[in-house]
Amino acid sequence: MSNKSAKQAPKDDITLSKKAKKKLSKLNLQRQKEQDKIDKARQKELAKVDKVRQKEQSKVDKKIQGLVDDINQKALKKQEKIDTKIQKRRNKIDKAGIEQDQPWQY
Repeated sequence: MSNKSAKQAPKDDITLSKKAKKKLSKLNLQRQKEQDKIDKARQKELAKVDKVRQKEQSKVDKKIQGLVDDINQKALKKQEKIDTKIQKRRNKIDKAGIEQDQPWQY
């Protein structure tokens, strides 16, 4: 096969008539419009689902925060009781120590 015959080999590219190109272009535009509609609907549905998810997550977060607040409140009360007991013991020890040092005041 010579160079001349290789150059004359049929091309792989398909050449379309103007009418076919116009029709193909029109179909591509129509397909893109349909795809845009689908994408817009999908985004709308995703937004709805996300809103519901956020609402549910907010409820869960509020419940968790309520539980944490309850635990903190109970812990604070227990700590206050412990602090009161410790202070009473300290006062008792201090009083006993002062009584030993200065028995005439008691």
